Amino acid sequence: MTESELDTTRFFKEIGVDLNRIAEGTEKTPDFYFETGAQKVFVEVKEIKENEDEKKLLRDVEIYGQTGVHDSPELGKRFRPAIQAANRQLKQRCLSGEAGLIIIQDVRDWFTRSIVPQEEIKIAMFGDRITWICVNSRTVKADLYDKNKTTTEMKNTTVSAIGLLIKNVQDNSLSLHVYHNPHAKNALVSTVFFSDRVFEYRIFDTKAYGDFKRV
Repeated sequence: MTESELDTTRFFKEIGVDLNRIAEGTEKTPDFYFETGAQKVFVEVKEIKENEDEKKLLRDVEIYGQTGVHDSPELGKRFRPAIQAANRQLKQRCLSGEAGLIIIQDVRDWFTRSIVPQEEIKIAMFGDRITWICVNSRTVKADLYDKNKTTTEMKNTTVSAIGLLIKNVQDNSLSLHVYHNPHAKNALVSTVFFSDRVFEYRIFDTKAYGDFKRV
């Protein structure tokens, strides 16, 4: 298993939820499932690791103690492929009202890891942020989500929610931050989790740019 799958298994054990491994077959399927009195949930775990450009940055830092000028990564870019791939796998099992939960863990070095993971998740789900400002009055006329949406009323609706698994670098403790998809065909029931290490967030209007609200 990957580091993220091992951490997911450990986390669910620690919060008292029985996580069941799904045997691999000829078709791509989710990694796990669990059941409670409220709902059956299929879980696909995705791991964000360094790409070639990020590996080069780390090599430069290790060898030279610094790195040259480089472009900052586009917000949401690393998370979108994970969401799209996970949706395809969840669709194989979420056929009778089951929820589909994606768990993403960023295991990159602190130097290349996202510093705004909640914003990354939001932009990956709902699209790039675009702000229109009036030149004369210098006021914001529109603040919207634009291109590169992965969750809409028509796209990736099997995804009930996306969980960001966070590991504390000091003590290796884990917490799960769950971002609900307002366009999901089967919503994730909030009462699935009873733990002070699970934090849930919702966003209700995806036409105008906004923030997730803690629930």
